[in-house]
Amino acid sequence: MKIFYQGFLLIEMAIVLLIMTLVIGTLLIPLSVQMDQRRLKATQQDLETIKEALLGFAVINGRLPCPDTNNDGIENNPTACDTEGDLPWLTLAVGRQDGWGQAFRYRVDAQYTAFPILVDTVNNLRVRNRQGDQLTNESVNSDVIAIIISLGKDGQANHENGGVTDNIYTQDVYVENSFDDRLIFLSKNILINRLVYSGEWP
Repeated sequence: MKIFYQGFLLIEMAIVLLIMTLVIGTLLIPLSVQMDQRRLKATQQDLETIKEALLGFAVINGRLPCPDTNNDGIENNPTACDTEGDLPWLTLAVGRQDGWGQAFRYRVDAQYTAFPILVDTVNNLRVRNRQGDQLTNESVNSDVIAIIISLGKDGQANHENGGVTDNIYTQDVYVENSFDDRLIFLSKNILINRLVYSGEWP
Protein backbone atom coordinates (compact mmCIF):
# COMPACT_ATOMS: atom_id res chain seq x y z
CA MET A 1 0.00 0.00 0.00
CA LYS A 2 2.81 2.37 0.90
CA ILE A 3 4.67 1.63 -2.37
CA PHE A 4 1.47 2.18 -4.36
CA TYR A 5 0.89 5.51 -2.59
CA GLN A 6 4.48 6.70 -3.32
CA GLY A 7 4.10 5.70 -6.96
CA PHE A 8 0.83 7.60 -7.15
CA LEU A 9 2.59 10.74 -5.76
CA LEU A 10 5.30 10.48 -8.42
CA ILE A 11 2.68 10.28 -11.17
CA GLU A 12 0.87 13.30 -9.73
CA MET A 13 4.12 15.26 -9.58
CA ALA A 14 4.95 14.32 -13.17
CA ILE A 15 1.51 15.51 -14.32
CA VAL A 16 1.88 18.78 -12.39
CA LEU A 17 5.33 19.36 -13.94
CA LEU A 18 3.96 18.64 -17.42
CA ILE A 19 1.11 21.12 -16.92
CA MET A 20 3.51 23.76 -15.60
CA THR A 21 5.82 23.24 -18.59
CA LEU A 22 2.92 23.68 -21.01
CA VAL A 23 1.68 26.81 -19.23
CA ILE A 24 5.15 28.39 -19.12
CA GLY A 25 5.73 27.48 -22.77
CA THR A 26 2.53 29.19 -23.87
CA LEU A 27 3.43 32.29 -21.85
CA LEU A 28 6.97 32.55 -23.25
CA ILE A 29 5.88 32.67 -26.89
CA PRO A 30 3.72 35.79 -26.50
CA LEU A 31 6.43 37.31 -24.28
CA SER A 32 9.03 36.99 -27.06
CA VAL A 33 6.55 38.49 -29.53
CA GLN A 34 5.93 41.37 -27.12
CA MET A 35 9.68 41.95 -26.81
CA ASP A 36 10.04 42.06 -30.60
CA GLN A 37 7.18 44.55 -30.84
CA ARG A 38 8.84 46.77 -28.21
CA ARG A 39 12.14 46.62 -30.08
CA LEU A 40 10.40 47.47 -33.35
CA LYS A 41 8.68 50.47 -31.77
CA ALA A 42 11.88 51.69 -30.11
CA THR A 43 13.80 51.30 -33.36
CA GLN A 44 11.19 53.24 -35.33
CA GLN A 45 11.34 56.06 -32.76
CA ASP A 46 15.15 56.06 -33.01
CA LEU A 47 14.95 56.29 -36.81
CA GLU A 48 12.67 59.34 -36.54
CA THR A 49 15.09 60.92 -34.06
CA ILE A 50 18.02 60.27 -36.41
CA LYS A 51 16.11 61.84 -39.29
CA GLU A 52 15.53 64.97 -37.20
CA ALA A 53 19.22 65.01 -36.22
CA LEU A 54 20.19 64.89 -39.90
CA LEU A 55 17.93 67.86 -40.61
CA GLY A 56 19.42 69.74 -37.66
CA PHE A 57 22.94 68.96 -38.85
CA ALA A 58 22.04 70.32 -42.31
CA VAL A 59 20.64 73.54 -40.85
CA ILE A 60 23.81 74.10 -38.80
CA ASN A 61 26.40 72.97 -41.36
CA GLY A 62 24.68 73.59 -44.70
CA ARG A 63 25.15 69.95 -45.75
CA LEU A 64 24.48 66.36 -44.66
CA PRO A 65 27.15 64.24 -42.94
CA CYS A 66 29.04 61.45 -44.67
CA PRO A 67 28.75 57.82 -43.51
CA ASP A 68 31.14 56.36 -40.96
CA THR A 69 33.17 53.58 -42.61
CA ASN A 70 35.81 52.98 -39.93
CA ASN A 71 33.47 52.37 -36.96
CA ASP A 72 34.51 55.37 -34.88
CA GLY A 73 31.09 57.07 -34.95
CA ILE A 74 32.45 60.11 -36.81
CA GLU A 75 31.67 60.99 -40.41
CA ASN A 76 34.32 60.26 -43.03
CA ASN A 77 36.19 62.78 -45.09
CA PRO A 78 33.55 64.77 -47.01
CA THR A 79 35.40 64.10 -50.29
CA ALA A 80 34.66 60.34 -50.06
CA CYS A 81 30.98 59.98 -49.19
CA ASP A 82 29.52 57.97 -52.05
CA THR A 83 29.19 54.70 -50.13
CA GLU A 84 27.04 52.99 -47.53
CA GLY A 85 28.43 52.85 -44.02
CA ASP A 86 27.50 53.06 -40.38
CA LEU A 87 25.56 56.02 -39.09
CA PRO A 88 27.95 58.75 -37.83
CA TRP A 89 26.25 58.63 -34.46
CA LEU A 90 28.88 60.64 -32.57
CA THR A 91 28.76 63.38 -35.19
CA LEU A 92 24.96 63.53 -34.87
CA ALA A 93 24.86 62.89 -31.10
CA VAL A 94 22.29 60.09 -31.41
CA GLY A 95 22.10 56.44 -30.42
CA ARG A 96 24.36 54.01 -32.24
CA GLN A 97 22.26 50.83 -32.14
CA ASP A 98 18.73 49.70 -32.88
CA GLY A 99 16.46 47.73 -30.55
CA TRP A 100 18.38 44.51 -31.27
CA GLY A 101 21.82 46.00 -30.60
CA GLN A 102 22.77 46.32 -34.30
CA ALA A 103 24.52 49.43 -35.61
CA PHE A 104 22.35 51.69 -37.76
CA ARG A 105 23.43 51.86 -41.44
CA TYR A 106 23.47 55.09 -43.45
CA ARG A 107 23.62 56.07 -47.13
CA VAL A 108 23.57 59.61 -48.48
CA ASP A 109 23.61 61.23 -51.91
CA ALA A 110 27.20 62.52 -52.02
CA GLN A 111 26.14 65.79 -53.62
CA TYR A 112 24.26 66.69 -50.44
CA THR A 113 27.38 66.31 -48.30
CA ALA A 114 29.06 69.31 -49.92
CA PHE A 115 28.49 72.95 -48.97
CA PRO A 116 26.40 74.58 -50.29
CA ILE A 117 23.68 72.00 -50.86
CA LEU A 118 22.52 71.74 -54.48
CA VAL A 119 19.03 70.74 -55.58
CA ASP A 120 19.74 67.83 -57.94
CA THR A 121 20.74 64.37 -56.79
CA VAL A 122 23.44 62.25 -58.35
CA ASN A 123 23.05 58.74 -56.91
CA ASN A 124 19.36 58.29 -57.65
CA LEU A 125 18.68 56.43 -54.42
CA ARG A 126 15.45 54.47 -54.76
CA VAL A 127 13.06 52.91 -52.26
CA ARG A 128 10.68 50.09 -53.17
CA ASN A 129 8.53 47.54 -51.35
CA ARG A 130 9.20 43.77 -51.38
CA GLN A 131 7.08 43.36 -54.51
CA GLY A 132 9.29 45.87 -56.34
CA ASP A 133 6.70 48.67 -56.43
CA GLN A 134 8.17 52.18 -56.36
CA LEU A 135 7.70 54.07 -53.09
CA THR A 136 9.58 57.15 -54.30
CA ASN A 137 10.10 59.07 -57.51
CA GLU A 138 12.55 57.23 -59.80
CA SER A 139 12.98 59.89 -62.45
CA VAL A 140 16.39 61.20 -63.53
CA ASN A 141 16.66 63.25 -60.35
CA SER A 142 15.51 61.14 -57.42
CA ASP A 143 13.89 62.80 -54.43
CA VAL A 144 15.64 60.47 -51.94
CA ILE A 145 18.84 61.99 -50.58
CA ALA A 146 19.55 59.90 -47.46
CA ILE A 147 18.60 56.49 -46.11
CA ILE A 148 18.92 55.15 -42.56
CA ILE A 149 18.53 51.41 -41.98
CA SER A 150 18.11 49.07 -39.04
CA LEU A 151 19.06 45.53 -40.04
CA GLY A 152 16.53 44.24 -37.53
CA LYS A 153 16.40 41.08 -35.49
CA ASP A 154 18.51 38.92 -37.83
CA GLY A 155 21.23 41.55 -38.29
CA GLN A 156 21.23 40.91 -42.05
CA ALA A 157 20.22 43.11 -44.96
CA ASN A 158 16.96 41.70 -46.37
CA HIS A 159 15.88 41.96 -50.02
CA GLU A 160 17.53 44.97 -51.70
CA ASN A 161 18.96 46.52 -48.55
CA GLY A 162 22.51 45.74 -49.47
CA GLY A 163 21.89 48.31 -52.22
CA VAL A 164 25.45 49.59 -52.48
CA THR A 165 25.70 48.85 -56.21
CA ASP A 166 22.18 49.43 -57.55
CA ASN A 167 21.08 52.19 -55.13
CA ILE A 168 17.79 50.35 -54.49
CA TYR A 169 16.52 49.85 -50.93
CA THR A 170 13.45 48.07 -49.56
CA GLN A 171 10.93 49.45 -47.08
CA ASP A 172 8.05 47.20 -46.03
CA VAL A 173 6.12 45.76 -43.10
CA TYR A 174 7.74 43.41 -40.60
CA VAL A 175 7.39 39.72 -41.50
CA GLU A 176 8.80 37.25 -38.95
CA ASN A 177 11.75 35.23 -40.32
CA SER A 178 11.42 36.91 -43.72
CA PHE A 179 11.77 40.71 -43.58
CA ASP A 180 12.73 42.60 -40.44
CA ASP A 181 14.71 45.58 -41.77
CA ARG A 182 13.45 48.98 -40.70
CA LEU A 183 14.18 51.86 -43.06
CA ILE A 184 13.51 55.56 -43.13
CA PHE A 185 14.52 58.01 -45.84
CA LEU A 186 14.97 61.75 -46.13
CA SER A 187 13.63 63.49 -49.23
CA LYS A 188 15.16 66.62 -50.69
CA ASN A 189 11.76 68.34 -50.39
CA ILE A 190 11.76 67.93 -46.61
CA LEU A 191 15.38 69.06 -46.37
CA ILE A 192 14.90 72.16 -48.54
CA ASN A 193 11.69 73.01 -46.65
CA ARG A 194 13.56 72.83 -43.33
CA LEU A 195 16.42 74.96 -44.66
CA VAL A 196 14.00 77.57 -46.02
CA TYR A 197 12.08 77.64 -42.73
CA SER A 198 15.29 78.14 -40.77
CA GLY A 199 16.45 80.93 -43.08
CA GLU A 200 19.42 78.92 -44.37
CA TRP A 201 18.15 78.62 -47.98
CA PRO A 202 18.93 79.72 -50.60
